[in-house]
Amino acid sequence: MAHARHARVVAPTVLAVAALLAAGCGGKHEAAPRPSHASLRDRLAACESGDDDATRACETRALTRVVGAARDPRPMVDRITALAWSNPTGFLLPNCHVMMHTVGRTYARRHHVTLATMMDNLPQSNDPSCPAGFSHGLITGVAPQINLANPRSSASVCSRSATRYERYSCVHGFGHAFMRLTSEQLKPSLELCLRLGRSWGLDCAGGVFHDYWLAVKGYDSTVSPGAKPVTDPRKLCAAQSRLFVKECWYRSFLESRPAGFQTDSAASMDRLCAGERGAQRDGCITAASVIGPPDPADQLAICAQFRGPDALSCIHGTKVQNLLRYPIGTYVGVIQGCNRFASTTKTACYSWLGKTISVVTNGRFRTTGCVKLAAAARRACIAGARSMNGPLETFS
Repeated sequence: MAHARHARVVAPTVLAVAALLAAGCGGKHEAAPRPSHASLRDRLAACESGDDDATRACETRALTRVVGAARDPRPMVDRITALAWSNPTGFLLPNCHVMMHTVGRTYARRHHVTLATMMDNLPQSNDPSCPAGFSHGLITGVAPQINLANPRSSASVCSRSATRYERYSCVHGFGHAFMRLTSEQLKPSLELCLRLGRSWGLDCAGGVFHDYWLAVKGYDSTVSPGAKPVTDPRKLCAAQSRLFVKECWYRSFLESRPAGFQTDSAASMDRLCAGERGAQRDGCITAASVIGPPDPADQLAICAQFRGPDALSCIHGTKVQNLLRYPIGTYVGVIQGCNRFASTTKTACYSWLGKTISVVTNGRFRTTGCVKLAAAARRACIAGARSMNGPLETFS
């Protein structure tokens, strides 16, 4: 069972994908245009080489062509997502999000997408891989149309999103857009985020920091954030206001760690965060948890090695998004892993996972999962689920 110590709930093929990924539930669209699923696979297979950068560039061009040819991009994005998930250990799935940034931006230019028509082109999916990447790219594509004197009026289109995750992803995309409009400068971009209101501002900030790291690495058609950009997460996050510390840390190790590095114990997280205190320690431990094993049950087992506040910080890095294709029973098994923790941490764990699982299940977990828990756990889970419309902060 998933709640047994060190039990795995994610299929071995998915476990090989260390990035923050989840499978989507596509909306109802008209049939996708050609090329066929098989020919798309062949096009991408022809791109594969021993050079990751060359493969990425070639696949991005191929994806841009096939999506760009569609009058409605969403069916083709659904098809690409299905292809990516048909081979979770292949190149496409872990790289799809950022490649689809380019696809989305290019599509917006080619088809003259506007703020008014943007929502008609965004994928209807809770999947943070290909669909979310396309959404963020599309939003950056219409960035020049954003009213910087009143960014809240422009971002209000996100309120039309059908699900909490889609709304979060839309607002996160505005964070990316603000960075493009300010030449990758953090301070003015974060100020624009705050003008969306505190809750949306915090979700927006995640897109800001994500774009910063893309810019540092020179990815995704970004410009350098400065002659000597800060590349040490400790220095970067120490310079932020307390309000944005969590968002600053959340993606920091994902984007700056050595290739293949993964935290596998509380001790390895502690080494990464040695010397940090207070809010910085909290954010750092969460970020260290994010680059732990992709199976959330295994993550919770590692978090249980901590005592005190570090345990909850670690729990906040739990990647429940990786279970999007799994039944409610799998989520129940994972959340029961909260029983490993001492009383106050246990309650907070049930509340946090109740919230995040409810986001990825469109609120269904409150009535189909939380109710299967023991009384105290059920109350905490339901309370967390009811808070899912608040800022998510440590989420992808």
